[in-house]
Amino acid sequence: MSLPEPVETMASPLRMDYTYVAGAGRSVFLRGLAERRLLARRCPGCSLVYAPAPEFCSRCLRPVGPPFELPGHGEVSTFCVVNFPFPGQAYQPPYVVAQIRLDGADTRLMHLVREVTPERVHIGLRVEPVWVADDELDTSTTSIRYFRPTAAARA
Repeated sequence: MSLPEPVETMASPLRMDYTYVAGAGRSVFLRGLAERRLLARRCPGCSLVYAPAPEFCSRCLRPVGPPFELPGHGEVSTFCVVNFPFPGQAYQPPYVVAQIRLDGADTRLMHLVREVTPERVHIGLRVEPVWVADDELDTSTTSIRYFRPTAAARA
């Protein structure tokens, strides 16, 4: 007796709605994005710079200091090339999702890297944000359409 063919897809009525509460700390970063600003905050105890910043330092548990603007460039610290399609996908594979350490920050921000073939993306690649049009700016990371290699990295 042979086994039936394996199930490859399955329709499901599953839906999940959720609400993300950014909190007072990360709200500062999100409000900055609506103004095309990348805001960070420094811990007065250990000097760790967070972007986006929580309310309290995860290392020494002290409240972080006032916000200040970062220059906007950064570098890829790790990345993943998405090669397979899945339902609801916004981009045609292959594309790159990376952890980007903004200049002046000790933490990383996850975002898309575009305007470069996946084969040319590498750890240490210098990138800059590509912002949406003024009428699309919002208190969301979607205010940054994606990151791209800087002019120097493209040369």
